[in-house]
Amino acid sequence: MKKSLTFSIAALAVSLLAAGCAAKEAPETPAEGKSVITVATSINPVDQVVKIVGGDLVSTWKIVPEGSEAHDFEPTIQDMGKLSQVNLLFINGLDMEPWVEKAVENSGNGKLQLVDLSTGADLIPLEAEEGHTVDDGHDHGEFDPHLWLSLDALMVMAENAEKALAEAAPDHAAEFAENLRTFQETAQGLKAEYQEKFAPYEGKAFVTGHAAFAYLTRELGLVQKAVEGPFQEGEPTPKTLEELISFVKQEGIKTIFLEEQASPKVSETLARETGSTTVAINTLEAEGELLSTLKETYEKILKSVQP
Repeated sequence: MKKSLTFSIAALAVSLLAAGCAAKEAPETPAEGKSVITVATSINPVDQVVKIVGGDLVSTWKIVPEGSEAHDFEPTIQDMGKLSQVNLLFINGLDMEPWVEKAVENSGNGKLQLVDLSTGADLIPLEAEEGHTVDDGHDHGEFDPHLWLSLDALMVMAENAEKALAEAAPDHAAEFAENLRTFQETAQGLKAEYQEKFAPYEGKAFVTGHAAFAYLTRELGLVQKAVEGPFQEGEPTPKTLEELISFVKQEGIKTIFLEEQASPKVSETLARETGSTTVAINTLEAEGELLSTLKETYEKILKSVQP
């Protein structure tokens, strides 16, 4: 009874908020009123993909603000009110946004369509990631969600975005298709360039505190070694940390990578215990442009594996 009452209050609040929003101006659009569709996106890489494919024709509203953790995020009543005014919500999927189904339900928007950009991508099972399991007391799903760090996966994500946008605004399907083609050509070129540069270092270890780089390392021919699992929850066991310290010393690894937006504690501990240095890289989850940021990351990693 209490749960039902809580839901009713939330739904009523969203309805009132939506009515207030409708009485005002429609959601903001880019300059000169050029956009033909306004959509919602969950996190930065999803937002970036939709903007690339949509160009000036699409206005996006990103739900998870900078500085917030996507997995633990809780939408506000204001967020649900905004969701009541859009027809498309683009998500990463793979349980990166566990709050999304409840938010859609509470928005009261029967026309709101979820677009999962991970559909069709070559996914990495969580249990396949060395030294990590999914049994941490949370329901995470079966696959590593950080697929946007793979250029191949980004191209699949862009294809899914293009399909959804073309269905929503068919008069502009040709423009979305052209934007997709341009992006894929650039991404393919970047992939070929760096796979050639990394070829002499195939099998080299990439060491980090948080296992967020499985897709990136697979694409570059490297091997990810991490203390924490992909969801960075809980404290690493002393045994796990000791094993990685021993590995780093044995392999003579001099660089430990850490995420710009995450706590550096684990990576710094690993570096301190092994005499290595830390290098911060942007995982793009919270901010950053896709291809330019990935290129910067590739250069940092390349420098670390070169003699």
